[in-house]
Amino acid sequence: MSPAGRIESGREWMVCGASVVGSEHRRRGLGCDDAYSYGVLGDFLVAAVADGAGSVTGTSAWGAYVACRGVLKDGLNPEFVDRFRAASAAEATQLLRSLFDGALERVYRQAASMNLDAALLSTTLSVGLADPRMAAFGQVGDGIIATERGEAIETVLIEHKDGYANTTSFLQSERALDDSFRTTSHAGVSAFALSTDGLTYKITDVATGAAYQPFFRGSWQHVRAGARSGQLQEMLGTIEDDQTGDDKTLVLAALGDNAHAAAPETMRWAHSGAPGSPDETGESGAGGEVHDAEQTQPAASVRRSRWGRWLR
Repeated sequence: MSPAGRIESGREWMVCGASVVGSEHRRRGLGCDDAYSYGVLGDFLVAAVADGAGSVTGTSAWGAYVACRGVLKDGLNPEFVDRFRAASAAEATQLLRSLFDGALERVYRQAASMNLDAALLSTTLSVGLADPRMAAFGQVGDGIIATERGEAIETVLIEHKDGYANTTSFLQSERALDDSFRTTSHAGVSAFALSTDGLTYKITDVATGAAYQPFFRGSWQHVRAGARSGQLQEMLGTIEDDQTGDDKTLVLAALGDNAHAAAPETMRWAHSGAPGSPDETGESGAGGEVHDAEQTQPAASVRRSRWGRWLR
């Protein structure tokens, strides 16, 4: 078995992700500008969420989609996985930077293919990389990243805004990857979450950015119990909107014991569909890869759950 396919102690990353259109977008007849992706290869996980700029809604959805797809494709490259597994914290930062560089390049190519200025595809981007040894996170913009280490649940890479509360940096902003790109690495991360800012008022303390721990603790319990993305999407749809009516996107990941785990070198992934299209999922054996265009798989059956008990 290759190093990238190794699983330790029978534990694996259990993941689900979903996006829902915000009430303000629905009122205006608009689609979702958020996107997400995640992929698992052995005991390695890559995940991303992105929030297209509301000032250029519609076209920015393509920026978010392309950025997340790019992170997924590059992050699941077996060579990349092997490099992360052997990386120091400093080397993990370099690997994260390579994913952001690749995402930005893809956004520029997408803009050119649409004959649009790249600013019209402006998007934030939050990325997580993890194996049982270490987790590393990178961010441009105002996404939310929360981690579980032992009994501690905390947010990391909080964006401190100098000006208006509704301003942020985007992947395409001038010098964004030099001045606004933030990273951190931690050992012993047993769960993490990536969210766009549409959930800020529900899952964090707005004044400090601290995590609302009951939400995350309960959500990761659901993931470890086998919750699916369809259930997560249902839960997100029940959350009462804050005053912004923004889209909501969340990826939840937790290390757990799965009696029905896939073969060690199986690659599993999911991502938002292209704007206006359904989400896509996939699975492949050893040596597989995420292609530029996957076939949509049948949706998994949805079971009712009680996510709401951890909501404020």
